[in-house]
Parts: sequence; C-alpha cells; structure tokens
Amino acid sequence: MRRLWWVAAMAVLAGCASTPAPAPVEVEVATPRTDDTQRLRERARVVLANYDRAVGDAGLVVVGRQDSQVVGGLEPGNEHLKQTISAGRFEAAGALPAAPAEKGDVVWSTGRRLSLPLLAAPDALRLLATDDDCPGCVPVPVTGARFTTMRVPTTRGPATVPAWEFALKDTELRVLRMALDTGPEVRVDPPAGNPDDIPDGAVAEAAEVDGKRITVTLTGPREGADQPCGEDYIAEAVESDTAVAVLVRIIRHTGPIPTVPPGTEFGCTMAGHPRTATVTLKKPLDGRTVLEVQQGQPVGLR
Repeated sequence: MRRLWWVAAMAVLAGCASTPAPAPVEVEVATPRTDDTQRLRERARVVLANYDRAVGDAGLVVVGRQDSQVVGGLEPGNEHLKQTISAGRFEAAGALPAAPAEKGDVVWSTGRRLSLPLLAAPDALRLLATDDDCPGCVPVPVTGARFTTMRVPTTRGPATVPAWEFALKDTELRVLRMALDTGPEVRVDPPAGNPDDIPDGAVAEAAEVDGKRITVTLTGPREGADQPCGEDYIAEAVESDTAVAVLVRIIRHTGPIPTVPPGTEFGCTMAGHPRTATVTLKKPLDGRTVLEVQQGQPVGLR
C-alpha cells in the first residue's frame, strides 16, 4: 500500500466543477514504517558490497560514463551527423599523434593527484564508440587531434584529466575524450530484483559535501509535508571504508484533503521539483564514493 495514498488522493482531488464538493477525507498516515526503513538499510548494505566488489582498487571511476564530451554544435547542414556522432562512429582520415608522455595526472579540486598511463590519440578515438546499434551510420572522418585537458565528474568529485580533442571533417564541432588508460570499465551491479520494487524511498541524484555533511539532490513535489500532496525527506547514510550509501525516507502529508469549492478545481500535480535532504556522516567523506540505493550507482559530487 506504499503508493495507494497517492491514487486515493488523486481520485478525490480530480473532481470537476460540475459535481458537488466532496466532504473532507482523511489521508492515511504515510510516514515510513519501521520495516520499510530496515529494508532500505539492508539494501544500502548490499549496494556497498556490490560497489566494493566491482571497483576494488580502481583509482579513477568516472560517473555516468562521462569520459567524453562534445564541444560546440552542429551547423544546420550537418544535422544528419548527430546520430553518428552520438554513437561514437569515427575513423581517422590520416595519422594521429602518439601519447606525449608515458603517464598523465588526474587532479582533483582538493589537490589530490593520481598518475595513470596515457593513451595515444588512435586508442582514445576507438574508445569513443559506444553504440553498436547504428544502422546506416557512416563514420565521420577525423582530421586531427590536439592534446589538452577536460573536466570530468568522478566518484571522488570533479577532476581535471588529460584529453584528446578531435577535429572532424566539414564541421566546427569538436569531440573530447579522456586520454587515460583506466583499465577495464567498472560496472557496478544493482541489487537483485526490480529496482522500482523497493521500500518507499526517494533516489539521490547528486551530492554536495561539506565536511561530514552530505546534501543530496532529488526530485519530488514542490510542497513540504505540511501541505496537501507534499513530502518531506529524511536522509540516512550507511558507511563503509570505501563508500557511503545514502537512503532517503519519505514523509508524506497526513492531514485532511481540502474540500473543493463549487466552480473551482484542485488537484495534485505530478510535476517534479528539485528537493534536498542532508545527512551527517560519522567521519568526513575523505575520498569515499557516494552511492544511491535504487540502482547502487555512484552519484556526482559538486
């Protein structure tokens, strides 16, 4: 019955102006149940174990496969290239440069540095191919490559990394790809079962860190739980030596649904709004990864 309160509220609140106003109806109490909270905590522990097993000693994990970027936009006459570029279908039109050194540095905003092997431009170009299902895509010729840097979101926060900037034939658009050899791609398995079939909780989408405090961003109704259709959020963290899994419990409005005056309409909107919840850790994050508990994936740090 975790979602039935919303359905019941929508059914009552969606009355038309031509029908008599319904009498106030009490919404069932929808604060988190103890067993649901415990299930969220158990899921968080599974998420931490899956992350440790997948990541191991990996020094650099880029969030959301954002190790490549597009700079600029396609000209009106080049819109047909959009799908091909999105799929990473490129081919060198000539010789491309070798790596300028054996290793390059990842530099975080905290000053932390990590040295990793550099990729030659042809190797970085091959790694741009992300989509094998692109029927009819003709590879875009790459006319040159320039060694530079780019910013990427990582599990340890934003970092500056070496990159190759590729020039494309007949367009000013450029493609950047991280020029580091980070080893096999890190894939974190989600907990078993349907990710939507979890205890009543919200999903952390991004995080901001201030010492021991983590403020996560999520999507929810604009109003708080003191208003009809509103929600409040309580964040809780389950910690390990390598990561922090943030679960977010939902506190819903528990008061009566207001009556609908004749000639007016009232209803809950399903539009999402940015909301936040804050949790205090037992110790500073200190390079650990922040994970959400639905899919068990790292979230970007701001």
